[in-house]
Amino acid sequence: MIPANTSTLSMVSNAEQERTCIRPVTNAQKQYLKRRVKNGTFVRTFRNLYAQTEYWQKLYTSERIRHVAISLMDLYPDWKFTVTSGAALLGYDVVEDYDTLFVGSKYNSQNTNLQTLPTQIYIRSKTNKSTHDNPQLHRISATGKEQDATSDDVRIVQPSRKYDGQLITLPHLSDGVSYEIRSHIVDKSTLLFDAANSLSFRAALPIFDSAARDNVNFNKVLEICGRRYGGGDGVGVVSVGFNGAVGNGFVYSDVAGFGSNADPIFRLRRLCLFKNGLSENGGESFARGTMIDLGFMVPELQHEFVAPNSRVKYRCDFLWRVSGGGLIVGELDGYDKYFVDSTNSTHVNINFNSSSDTQMLRNSYNQTAINRNIDRQAERESVLFRECGVSKIVRFNFADVVGVKNLERKLVEAGVPRIMCVG
Repeated sequence: MIPANTSTLSMVSNAEQERTCIRPVTNAQKQYLKRRVKNGTFVRTFRNLYAQTEYWQKLYTSERIRHVAISLMDLYPDWKFTVTSGAALLGYDVVEDYDTLFVGSKYNSQNTNLQTLPTQIYIRSKTNKSTHDNPQLHRISATGKEQDATSDDVRIVQPSRKYDGQLITLPHLSDGVSYEIRSHIVDKSTLLFDAANSLSFRAALPIFDSAARDNVNFNKVLEICGRRYGGGDGVGVVSVGFNGAVGNGFVYSDVAGFGSNADPIFRLRRLCLFKNGLSENGGESFARGTMIDLGFMVPELQHEFVAPNSRVKYRCDFLWRVSGGGLIVGELDGYDKYFVDSTNSTHVNINFNSSSDTQMLRNSYNQTAINRNIDRQAERESVLFRECGVSKIVRFNFADVVGVKNLERKLVEAGVPRIMCVG
């Protein structure tokens, strides 16, 4: 047992209560935490940042990013967080870019623990990338054209039905994020541009779907980014300097998925085209992005069936309407929903994007409730087949999506049309 003094224990407790990482100050604290990392009870989350292993492994990706980013704000006040880091701070859905993490190797759902993946941090910075940088840190060169997330330049303005066509400005859900935190994030246009050009398409799509739910005006995003990061005419012409640096702050060779002839504005435009605010979570967005990358027909989202006999409504994650009138339903299977006990008042308004909520569900394990949910699921499928004209239901889990091949096989076997050749 490695002894710890009261100040160290207090530091650990305070960090977890404040949802940040542990940042040791004294040499004694640093040595204590390094020893604890060696024996496996603590993990190093970033350079000079730590967390208890058990606590850290329960957190979701977006929660880990927020822990690290908020901890870094005081250390580096000039950093402006972008891509997944900025998105997580805004409360957007974030999924790991597995295509980058597993580049050159195959993802194995049996042998890969997704909970141990290092947290990646993205910033716009005036300082160039250094060999001394933490490998988890991704710098995108600041151009001086960026603003911060307190900017209001991508709001949707539309006529109000309630007030005789009077123009109203739709609010951003992310307005609830504190001004202090938003001042450490790039503006939404830059964040979306950076996400489009730093992540694979399927990893970026959850951020764009979140922005759609956040009432972001994508026409303004394209206009602003074309003007800032495209050519002088704002239509996406990219100028490359002698050092290979693009005028928008990117270096082609350093950006995942960038080819020498890639057009950064095109990548942004493609994501703006496919974004859909009906996507309920990052997993569904990531799955849909994978389907699009594989060339499958783009599914409808959250379609609601009404059973003719009972008038009960059943909603599905994905729906494909195929030739001949066939209906194929797709479901991204998660386990946590089966733990919800409709007779338990604490299970009302569960946030499945919150690790503490889902942990509470699992801790209140009730086999009767689980069996009841399984029976309801079976009855739901029976009604969809019997009364709603559904011809196939294809189920897949998140590991299927990450690994791609299982998802592809299941969609092909279910008869989901492929509308584009890939590979």
